[in-house]
Amino acid sequence: MKAIAIHEFGPAGNLTEIDIPVPIPGEHEILIEMYATSVNAADLKVREGSLPAGSGHIAAFPLIPGIDVAGVVVSTGSGVSRFKPGDAVFGLMQVKEGGAYSEYTLANGQVLAPIPPGLSFEAAGVLPAAGLAAWQALASARVSSRDRVLVHDGAGDIGSLAVQLAKLRGATVITTVSGDELDLAWGIGADQAIDWQEQDFAAILGQSIDVVIDTAGGLILNRSFAVLAPGGRLISTAERPDPVQAAAGDITAAYLTPAADPFQLAELARLTAERRLKLIIGQSFPLTAEGLRSAHLLCEGRQTQGKVAITIK
Repeated sequence: MKAIAIHEFGPAGNLTEIDIPVPIPGEHEILIEMYATSVNAADLKVREGSLPAGSGHIAAFPLIPGIDVAGVVVSTGSGVSRFKPGDAVFGLMQVKEGGAYSEYTLANGQVLAPIPPGLSFEAAGVLPAAGLAAWQALASARVSSRDRVLVHDGAGDIGSLAVQLAKLRGATVITTVSGDELDLAWGIGADQAIDWQEQDFAAILGQSIDVVIDTAGGLILNRSFAVLAPGGRLISTAERPDPVQAAAGDITAAYLTPAADPFQLAELARLTAERRLKLIIGQSFPLTAEGLRSAHLLCEGRQTQGKVAITIK
C-alpha cells in the first residue's frame, strides 16, 4: 500500500511516499481502508519532532503521521464486536501512533464511531481532532447559556467549531478573526467578531468574559487573562497557560489536547449531518508526497480557513 511518511524529523519536504505491506489487525484492532483524513497541528509537531514532553513514545522510522481517520472497515481482530467489514467509520488516533496518511491503517475499535447517513467521508475525515478539541474545551470550561465566551481564531479548525458549539449551548459568543474572515464568523453564529489585526480585543472587551477558548497561544493567550472576570475559565488547545497569571486573576486555566471519545464523535457527526454544525474545509489535497507537503506548508503559515482535508478515495 501507499503511505506518506518521514524518515527523520524536520520540514515538510521530509514527507515522502513509501510502499509497505497492508497491516494485519491484532485482537482488538480494525483494518480500515482510508477514504479521507486531514492535517492537524499535532501532525506538524510529529513531523518536526517537537511534541511536548509526556506525549508518549513515537514509533520508529519510517513514521506515518496523521490522526484523523475516516474510511471503511476491511477486517477486524477476534476481540472486536462493534464493527464489521463494510462499515463506514471515523475516529481519532493517538498522536504517538498516527498512521492516517496511508491507503490502509489500523485503529483500536474503541476509538471509532460509525459515519451516519448524510455525512461525507471528507467531512468525517476533518471532524475528529478539531471537533473533539472544541467539544472537550467547552465541557472543561462548563460553558452554559449564562456565559460570555471568547473564542480565538473563530475561522480556524478548532475555533470555528467552538463558536458553533458554544452557541448551541446558548452562550453569547465573541470571536477574534482577521479582517477578511469577519463574514465567516458572523455566518457561523458569532454575536461579535473582532479583527485582531486592527483592534485590541482586550481593550474592547475589558473584564467582561466568563470563558476564553484559546487556539492561538503566545501573546494572544497571555493577553486573554486581561478580559476574564474574576473566577473566569481559560482553556487553551495551543499551549499551557501561565499559572502565575491565572492565580493573580483568580482564573481557572488549563491546557487541553483532545482525547478519543466515540460517543462525543457520534454527537458531532449527528449535528453535522443535521446541518446544525457547519464544517469549514478551506482546501483539499490528494494523498501524495507533494499534496501533503503543500498541505503542511499551508497549515504552518495559517493560510487557510477551517480544516485542510486529505482525500484518499
